[in-house]
Amino acid sequence: MSAKMTKMMGDKVARGKLALAAGLLLGLAACGTPGGDYDALMAQRNFTDAKPDGFEICHGHGCRLTSEVSLTAVEWDRVADIFAEPAASADIERARIAMATAILEETVGRKTGTHKDLGGTFTAFSGNHQFDCVDETSNTSVYLTLMAKAGYLRWHKLEGWAGRGLLLDGDWPHQTAVVTEIKTGKAYAVDTWFEDNGRPAHVVSLEEWRAGWIPPGFVDSML
Repeated sequence: MSAKMTKMMGDKVARGKLALAAGLLLGLAACGTPGGDYDALMAQRNFTDAKPDGFEICHGHGCRLTSEVSLTAVEWDRVADIFAEPAASADIERARIAMATAILEETVGRKTGTHKDLGGTFTAFSGNHQFDCVDETSNTSVYLTLMAKAGYLRWHKLEGWAGRGLLLDGDWPHQTAVVTEIKTGKAYAVDTWFEDNGRPAHVVSLEEWRAGWIPPGFVDSML
C-alpha cells in the first residue's frame, strides 16, 4: 500500500473518531438536561409518525445516525401477544412494557446492526451500532409510541423524558424515557441504557431514578 493511500485511510479513521467523539459530547450535554415534553422530543427527532410498518431509530451516540425500520406482521405479533389480555394492574403493565421494549429492541437490532449494542456508553465506545442514553431515550420513546398507538397502554400515558447529573455536581449525565401511571400520577423511568441489546427495560419510579438509581452490579468502563 502506498504512503498516500495509507495517509488517506488514516485521515478517514481520524475523521470517524472525531465525529463519534463529537456525538458523544453532544449526547453527554443532552443527557444532563433536566428533561422535556414527549411531543417536543418526538418532533425534534422527527419521529412523529411511528407505526409498526415504518419508523426510525437513532444510534451512534447523540442520535448521530438514524435508520428506517419496518416490522412484519409476524414480528409485531410478538409484541401484541404480550398485551393479548388486558393488564390487571399498573404493575403488570409496567412489566409488560419492559418485555415489549426488549422484543422491539432485539428485532430492530437484527435489522439495523445495533444488536451489538452493549449496556452503558463507554463499554463499547466504537462503531455505529452503539447507543448512548440519548439514543436509548429516543428509541424507547418510539417503542412506547407504538404500544400506545396500538391501545396496549391502559394504565399509563407517555410523559416525555427526564435527565439527571451535570458532571459539575459530581453525577454522570444520564437520561431516560418516562411514562406516568394515569390513576396515581406517579412517573416511572423506562430505562434501557444499562443493559445489552434485547434485554428488558428497567422500569423504576422516577423519584428513585433521579436520586441516582442504577441496577445492582452495573459498571460502565469509564465510571
